[in-house]
Amino acid sequence: MRTAAVSAVRKPVRLRGSERGFTLLELMAVMVIIAFVMAMLLPALSKSKARAEGIYCLSNIKQLQMAWEMYAGDHQEWLPGVVIGSGSGPGRWVSGWLDTSSSPDNTNTTFLTDARYSQLAPYLKGFEVYHCPSDRSTAQIGGHSYQRVRSESMNCWMNYTGNNDIGQDTYQIFRKINQIMEPPPGEAWVFIDESAETINDGLFQTNLKARGNTTQIVDYPASNHDLAAGVSFADGHAIIKRWLDHRTTAPLKTSQLIQLAAPVSSPNNTDILWLQDHASTAKAAAE
Repeated sequence: MRTAAVSAVRKPVRLRGSERGFTLLELMAVMVIIAFVMAMLLPALSKSKARAEGIYCLSNIKQLQMAWEMYAGDHQEWLPGVVIGSGSGPGRWVSGWLDTSSSPDNTNTTFLTDARYSQLAPYLKGFEVYHCPSDRSTAQIGGHSYQRVRSESMNCWMNYTGNNDIGQDTYQIFRKINQIMEPPPGEAWVFIDESAETINDGLFQTNLKARGNTTQIVDYPASNHDLAAGVSFADGHAIIKRWLDHRTTAPLKTSQLIQLAAPVSSPNNTDILWLQDHASTAKAAAE
């Protein structure tokens, strides 16, 4: 009887490796490996996202450029109008005034999609093309944050129809698409991503008279694409243009904002020189 009782006692069971749990040390090692892999992947994922946004931005600005060309084709080669100021109505490629306040224009898509306010509206399928996907700027309206609807502005030398002096006595304002000869269509820029800090009306102003030591930044280009911006040209192509001068992409002080102050002095800024050389030409050179 005693022997039977002893033989009935079960021996400890050894678990095979696949059946036992992880030790704390093993779990910590796995977590370290995962963190290491994520650290390696995140930069690549970030670059991939930035690349995708750049492609999307180019697609949008090319659609605007195509609408610009189609408008000219339907109006005896006359270009859409670009005007200084916040007015709304006919004769403008786009209406509305964007700023850092709670203005309803920041979110008003009617100014983008209604032909009464936008000459390009009949040639576009929606308002999304006016916005760069890398533009994260918002407007505070009614206590809520909303994405602003437009990131794009137009070269002021492409059929400026206002009365302000932008140097039209010396430099050529292109009224018709067939007048764009110098710079040639493949080098004359039309649309540009403008900085969220200075965008307001649909006009991007470049002072062609102030050069060299007197160079000024009137409107700032955006730098959302790794210090670069989308730019389209009169022949229909578009690029992501990288800015080289740190003054072009540096965060602006409140006193420098276009809504509050005069143009900013930026002597010998190579980026502004590029915009000047690709915006228009002196009347004497065009004749």
